[in-house]
Amino acid sequence: MSSKIEKLENKLGELSREINEKKIPVMILFEGPVASGKSRLSNELYMKLDAKYTEFIATKMPSEDDLRYPFLYSYWKTLPKRGSFNLYFRSWYAQFIQYKENRLKKSVYEDYDVLIEQIKHFEEMLIEDDYEIIKFYLNIDDDKRKEHIEKTKKNPLTKWKAEEYEQAIDESVYKETMDKLMKKTDSKLSPWHKIDYTEREETVEEMYEIIIEALEDALKRKSKKDEKREVDGDFTKDYKAEILTNNKEKIDKEDYNEILPKLQHRMRELQYALYERKIPLVLVYEGIDAAGKGGNIKRIRKELDPTGYKINAISAPTDVELDHHYLWRFATDMPRSGHIEFFDRSWYGRVLVERVEGFASVNEWKRAYDEINQYEKMLSDDGAIIMKFFITIDKDEQQERFEDRQEDEHKQWKITEEDWRNRENWDLYIEASEDMINKTSTDYAPWHVVPGNQKKYARIYALKEIIKACEKRLFGVERY
Repeated sequence: MSSKIEKLENKLGELSREINEKKIPVMILFEGPVASGKSRLSNELYMKLDAKYTEFIATKMPSEDDLRYPFLYSYWKTLPKRGSFNLYFRSWYAQFIQYKENRLKKSVYEDYDVLIEQIKHFEEMLIEDDYEIIKFYLNIDDDKRKEHIEKTKKNPLTKWKAEEYEQAIDESVYKETMDKLMKKTDSKLSPWHKIDYTEREETVEEMYEIIIEALEDALKRKSKKDEKREVDGDFTKDYKAEILTNNKEKIDKEDYNEILPKLQHRMRELQYALYERKIPLVLVYEGIDAAGKGGNIKRIRKELDPTGYKINAISAPTDVELDHHYLWRFATDMPRSGHIEFFDRSWYGRVLVERVEGFASVNEWKRAYDEINQYEKMLSDDGAIIMKFFITIDKDEQQERFEDRQEDEHKQWKITEEDWRNRENWDLYIEASEDMINKTSTDYAPWHVVPGNQKKYARIYALKEIIKACEKRLFGVERY
């Protein structure tokens, strides 16, 4: 080992500890043709980083089960926690090429270029959240590469590896596609670094120098960002609601009792149709405290097959969840194709409670609108039907329901001091909610504002809207 490499390794060790202390997550990607030196170079790095906060992740051909989830699901799931390093032996770039060349999920992705946009937005939102992404593309002298492959073939213990090379995407196709991908995804904060692996020591030195410079820059950016961190909900004085004003709609009790079972039966039929067509359904519920979100969800799932749906009741994030990107805990619960996923509260906490209570900085909650739109676009690109319901009630109705809960010993568990305290910020929550609806209601993930003063009406309304959307996707018709 040269003295220069030893000095670089020592410097990397110092920086990696500082990165860990400053809670900066690092993702290092190794791409390149087969036998280009990816495993050797990535192992050099893996050996020098502290095993307590380093993970090695190898991208393989997606299994049938992997294909039941969105394109980036496995990478969301394995995001490093703050202060940790992830090394990727091949990455979402290699996976993109596998999807495109093998025509994976061709019934879902008419144009595979939508996945390039997903990659760009994925990296952008991570970088905004202080993730450091370092991307290497390795190449090697062609004669040396062929020599390495021949040696691998002749050795009985490594012959399987050579056979794996032969099953890989054609080299010329891989190189051509990667060249286009690198041009489209090269950015100032996440550039591509092309390295030649012909001479080992020179290559290792170059890799260390690039990583050291990137980590030093990441520490400087984090320090400046922390100094400028500002917490401000940026609310309007004497705000007047414009959207959340219609709470009075009602349905007759007899009509409700007649209609509800029919809608619930139809919902069960549609669940089976969605499963057969492998279409995921995402149902998001937000709303005023005590608006009836849980009861609404209960009526929708009353007749559903429990093997085909999941309820996510969202509360304050845990320490582990806070150690990741705020979307991580939701992205790991993306629905399998053909399944239904309910969210009783959701990722919108970033622009609601975190904005109102000052848990998110101005930069964090303001950029979240676009991040959420891109996240939902990713689900939509994968074929999901996304429906978002905001159940609204007026302040007097909320007061009445709070008091009812407090006086009924069977409902007291539903009311807390925090609920009463939140009433003091009623106008702030209304403004934050209307901003959220205005900025994140899209064609592919629309908001439905549900009048909730009468719970029966709200339940029928939501069921009808869900059935309508599912029938439109499945059969091209709308009955309601």
